[in-house]
Amino acid sequence: MGRGIFGFIFSIEDQRDWQRKHGCAKTPFSCFFCHLLSIFNIKKVLDLNYGVGGFYEKCHNDLEVVGVDIVKWDWLVKPHKFIQSDMIDALNILLGEKFDAAVMDPPFNTTPSSKIKESGRDYLYYGHVPFPKIMKAIRIIKERNIANYIILKYMPSTIDEEIELMKMAKYRIMWRFIRFSIAANDNNKVIRNYTEIFII
Repeated sequence: MGRGIFGFIFSIEDQRDWQRKHGCAKTPFSCFFCHLLSIFNIKKVLDLNYGVGGFYEKCHNDLEVVGVDIVKWDWLVKPHKFIQSDMIDALNILLGEKFDAAVMDPPFNTTPSSKIKESGRDYLYYGHVPFPKIMKAIRIIKERNIANYIILKYMPSTIDEEIELMKMAKYRIMWRFIRFSIAANDNNKVIRNYTEIFII
């Protein structure tokens, strides 16, 4: 970890390193994410793109999560409270409430996420959130002091998007993962990919 030219802390996390940890083989990102919440002493979370709640599979029971999504999916982890709503509408509903962190994992249409439908996980593809809407949500959270931190997991589709997020971020983490690999008779070629976590 080290400070870059933007003045934030930068880190690289590899899916395979987390898969080697006890109990994390099938849920490496949840193991990392729950560890991240513990580092920042986050106890109360507003998750604006809750989905099935997979982020929280490895978190302790004392974590309080308010989940927001436009659809109520079949949860892996049940939130303490659920609001079926658009993320911006939910922020207006939650006037006066305070959270340790607002978490955003908005569906996005960039390569290779555009191939997610092939895996049958349509819930990740549902309701693409355009970048201006993500920025609007971030502004509302900051202006109304809704959360101490904003944790955004996102794959910027352009350099301009990435720079805009980096300018605001206190921490930037690259989450490296293996999307798929090609058979051994093709020289064990591995296709790598990553998303980014911006802590604002």
